[in-house]
Amino acid sequence: MGHHHIEHTEQNSKFVFDGKTKAFTLALTAVGAICLLIMGLTDSELQYTRLWSTILLNGVFFTGIAFASLFFICTHTMAWGGWHVAFKRIPEAMMMYLPVGAIFLLALGLAVMFDAPGTEFLYMWADEGLQKTDKLIAHKSALLNPISYLLTIVVIALWAVFANILRKISLRQDGENNPATATQSLFRMRFWSAIFLPIAGFSSAFVIWMWVMSVDAHWYSTMFAWYATVSLWVSAVSIMLLIAVFLKSRGLLPAFTKEHMHDLGKYIFGFSIFWTYLWFSQFMLIWYSNNGEETQYFFLRFEEFKPIFFLNLLINFVLPFFLLIMNSAKRTLGVVGFAAGLVCFGHWLDFYQMIKPGTWHNLEHSKHSKHEGHDHSGDNHGHTYNYESNNKFDGAKAQLTHFNEPDTTAKDTVATDTTATDTTNLVTETIVPPANNDEGHNEPHTADHGDDAHEHHEKQFIMGVHFPSLLDVGTMLGFMGLFLFITFTYLSKASLYPKNDPFMGESENHHI
Repeated sequence: MGHHHIEHTEQNSKFVFDGKTKAFTLALTAVGAICLLIMGLTDSELQYTRLWSTILLNGVFFTGIAFASLFFICTHTMAWGGWHVAFKRIPEAMMMYLPVGAIFLLALGLAVMFDAPGTEFLYMWADEGLQKTDKLIAHKSALLNPISYLLTIVVIALWAVFANILRKISLRQDGENNPATATQSLFRMRFWSAIFLPIAGFSSAFVIWMWVMSVDAHWYSTMFAWYATVSLWVSAVSIMLLIAVFLKSRGLLPAFTKEHMHDLGKYIFGFSIFWTYLWFSQFMLIWYSNNGEETQYFFLRFEEFKPIFFLNLLINFVLPFFLLIMNSAKRTLGVVGFAAGLVCFGHWLDFYQMIKPGTWHNLEHSKHSKHEGHDHSGDNHGHTYNYESNNKFDGAKAQLTHFNEPDTTAKDTVATDTTATDTTNLVTETIVPPANNDEGHNEPHTADHGDDAHEHHEKQFIMGVHFPSLLDVGTMLGFMGLFLFITFTYLSKASLYPKNDPFMGESENHHI
């Protein structure tokens, strides 16, 4: 097919961040700030776990999208990719959100370090008492501690340095009319991309472990970093496509055609399937092994968070699979645009499911311990909760071991097993008191403290915990508004048409 040149003018190569668009993004940001304020003022009953977990959720999600945008640029540069050059200014602008995302996560890290109310339920490893009494948390304390958490901010700062270097080299090409000089800039981008990619591979796993996986401090999965990163990648690609469609609606990005939209649609389709493969592999292997330490993660989400458990699969796999399976669908603006928006929201919901159940679980069982008169910060009471659920998980028993391991060195230990049953779960609670019980602990503990003793054992549904409330969605829109404000600001600072990029001709003539 013969090459043709896309008509390029100053009008269709420069994005103007006009007052109307700026007001819209700032209005979204204000909505998010108000929702966050209301959440903070009304969250005392939930010990501020909603507030901190919401900041964590949106801070990680949008910072991760900025990271994935930087990763997108580097991987295509290293692969001699040329098709993306027509819209590469979009991911280049998106990755500039990294310093802003670092501010939110730094604030969260400082809150954890200085024991702000509620952070001990967000991260149980931050509780100094549990670091002494919980043997598993103590074993992981070399990694799970506030200092390591703050090191993740250093990682984001490092990512931001690479983002600035690559963007500067890319923009410098616009003034290099000599093809040889422009090619040298391309090789410089490849040089920095080659350094960044291995760093990104290891550091992204570290920050995901610290930010998200450590919410469930007793749990781990070797596939979790892959799973979470793919979720961020497909979200970033979805936002790239939506921004490209927005710019096209303003008569910009003339070189962005249905061919590019088709390829971005293939990314969304393909990585939605890859995400599902990782989800199923993680779920299936944990279910099959029936290891209580691992099974607790999915058991909690399956039993108490059913709506988002199944909605997550519906939005992130079933719908994009059937929407985008046809090639013609990926070239249809309405279909691919709807799928991109759906997938972006779906993976925000995915991170909601990664974070919220863990914080709720931490809070509930902390209340349970206080109800029984146990202070985790000063004793060695071992609490082991065994949940068995009517042959769900094929009759497998999911053992949730919370907070404290029994003190195996204690002598004359008394152990009493009791059973309490509700309408949904068979709950077996084994409580091992320490030797030399204090007054008030001379009798064996039982789980039968009356009908109102363990409210958390009953099925209950709380908006904002078991399913996103309007405040949660409003906060997400606020972070989205801030993200778009930063992205549009950087888009307006450079030409959308990288005319001197050696691959621009290839991108203009990209055909499938």
